[in-house]
Parts: sequence; structure tokens; C-alpha cells
Amino acid sequence: MLTRLRSRRHEKTWQPRFLILAALVAGAAWTLGAGTRQPEPPPFAVTHGPSLQLPTSTSVTVVWHTNRPAVSRVEYGPSDRLGMTATSSEHGLLPNHRTSHAVRLTGLTPGTAYHYRVVSREFVGYEKQHIVKYGETVLGGPFSFTTFDERKSACSFALVSDIHENAKRLDAMLARLDWRALAFVVFDGDMVNDFMNLDQPFTGFVDAAVARFARATPFVYVRGNHDVRGRFARQLADYFPTRDGRAYYSFNHGPAHFIVLDSGEDKVDTHEYYNGLVAFEPYRREQARWLAEDLRSEAARRARYRLVFSHIPPYGGDTFAIQDVRNTWEQPANQGRVDLWLCGHVHRYMRFDPSPSKNRYQLVLGAPDTLMRVDVTPQKLAVTTTRETGEILDTVVVRPR
Repeated sequence: MLTRLRSRRHEKTWQPRFLILAALVAGAAWTLGAGTRQPEPPPFAVTHGPSLQLPTSTSVTVVWHTNRPAVSRVEYGPSDRLGMTATSSEHGLLPNHRTSHAVRLTGLTPGTAYHYRVVSREFVGYEKQHIVKYGETVLGGPFSFTTFDERKSACSFALVSDIHENAKRLDAMLARLDWRALAFVVFDGDMVNDFMNLDQPFTGFVDAAVARFARATPFVYVRGNHDVRGRFARQLADYFPTRDGRAYYSFNHGPAHFIVLDSGEDKVDTHEYYNGLVAFEPYRREQARWLAEDLRSEAARRARYRLVFSHIPPYGGDTFAIQDVRNTWEQPANQGRVDLWLCGHVHRYMRFDPSPSKNRYQLVLGAPDTLMRVDVTPQKLAVTTTRETGEILDTVVVRPR
């Protein structure tokens, strides 16, 4: 009995202390949890783009990025009512794991204005075997563009190269252009420095291009040697899709046939810098065979002019890549009657006028601080190169053969 009384007295004195201690521990835990509580995620959004790429007279690719994976589509049409929808499926499956979205619009009418908007629906994940969870849907647009047209008697475009992520310089040069007169812009390689960070294309030049023109005027992307270097080089197509899996292709607009070539790296494939991870020498030979075939095509032969874009030039130095580009591509270019070849890479403006025993085409090399405007008319190709300051550096005129 006495023991029980002692127990009760102990119980009466210990219980309040326990409750106080428990309250203190709970309060401390709540305070600690509040201090380490994760912030709310940002709203689902389109973070970059859209931009127009890979243009032709009957097609164009719309590219944009979201901050989380989404299922996406493009709504488009010849009026602001839109009315048509395009998606990008992979073997019948719509991608639900990507934050990069590329949808190709096909079957378009040449020389026609189209309106479009991008639509992305956040894909949260699978709840059960056949049940998935979606988040918010976001829209971008409407915007508009006009398809290319071979029937046009003239066209104009601009070209920059070797920007190396100097977005401020790029924007200053783009600000001087009259966008009403330009059909497209060529980014002729080395727009980034060794692709080591996923944001580099955005901060380096894409966001500046979208802000200035790329939602309505397409750009043509030519891969440079620095663009194909780095940890994320193999994800380059997430930003700049290819045509049928190839980074080299051709298209027609106005009186010209345009050819995009991928010159690759600037050293021998076995150089220690590449750690056994490249095979650009056979890749350039593959393109040489394609180039010869393309220049024999009906599309090339019916054009008044044939123009080539590549980052590494066939002249302008004695490096391995320049020699390999010349040895591999010059013969089909000469035989196929290329009129004008535009390049970058050497970081200084250069021109090589046609030579009967060497380049039968006009070769012009841009620099990081130059902008070219090319006007294509039935009478001539006129290449006007200006400095970043707006000063006219040179004008080259090419007459039709």
C-alpha cells in the first residue's frame, strides 16, 4: 500500500514534467521543420522559345523548352483561328519525359503566312498502370511566320558566326537589321564555348535570338567545332533538331539552293584532346558523297545560285581541319558549280575570290564582330559585311554563271 502511494506521488510529479518536455520537443521539431521546409516549386512554364528552325517552302520545326517534363503540341493554321494540330511522336509514342519540345509542321503551302501557338501539358507521372497524372497546361503565342517560296525572284538573309556566348555583342548586331526584308538568319557555328552547361545555348545566343526575331523569322543552325565539344554535346539536337537525323541538309528559297554542312572538329580524330570519342573524318567523307548527289539534284540544278554554309572553311589557314575540308569538299563543290561559300572559324574577316585552279566559288569568312547581309537577286549575289559598330567592312558581288 505504501509502495502504491509512493508510485502515485511519483506519477503525479513526473507526468507534468513529461508533458512539458514533450511540448518542448514538439515545438523544437516544428521550428526545425519550418526552417528546413522546401520552397514551393515554380509554376509550370515555357522557359525558352519558341524558335523556328529547319525552314523550307513546305515545312518548319518549332522548338521550345519547359521547366518540367510535358506532353506538347503545336496548333497552327493560315488564320488566327488556327484549326490544325501537330505533335512529335517517336514510333507512335508521344514523349512525356522531355523538357525540350520540337514539332515539325509539314504539308504547308509555299509563300504562305501561318499563325501558330505552342501548347504544353505538364506530365507529373504514373499513378497506376493505366492512369497518369497531369499538371497545368501552358500556352505560348500566338505568333506567325511565312514559308519559303522558290517562285520569289529575290530574297535576303543575315549571317553571324563565332559568337562564343557573347549575347550582348550578338544582340547589338541583330538590332541593326531590318527584319521586314530578311527571310532567315544563319548561325554559322561556334555559338557556344564547349557545351558543358545545359543553359549555355540559352544564355549564349538563343534567348537573344528569340527576343529579336526567332519566333517569326527562322534561323539556320550550322554546327561549329566548339558546339560539338563538352559534356552535353550529344544533346545538341534537343536544342537544334536535325533533318532526318542528319546535321547536314539543303533547302531552296527564292532563286537560290542553300546547303548546310557540318564540318565537325578541327583536329585529327586521334588527337588526345578528344579521348577517342569522335569520328569526324569519315563523317566529312560521308558528306562529300551526299554533297555531290545534292548538287546533281533537280532542286540544285533549277536554282540560279548554289550557296554553301559551313563553320570550318576550305581556305584561311594550314590547320588539319581546313585542309581536310578543302580536300574532301572542294571537288564536289567545284563540279556542282557552287557560287558562294560562307564560313567562320578563323576569327578574322577574309575573302578568297574565285580561282580557275582552286576554288571556282567565292569564299567569304566572317569574324566574331562581323555581320553579313546577303541579298539574292536575279542579277547578283551581294554580300555586305559590317563591323559590330555598323561600319561597312567589305562588299562582295557574285554574278550568275
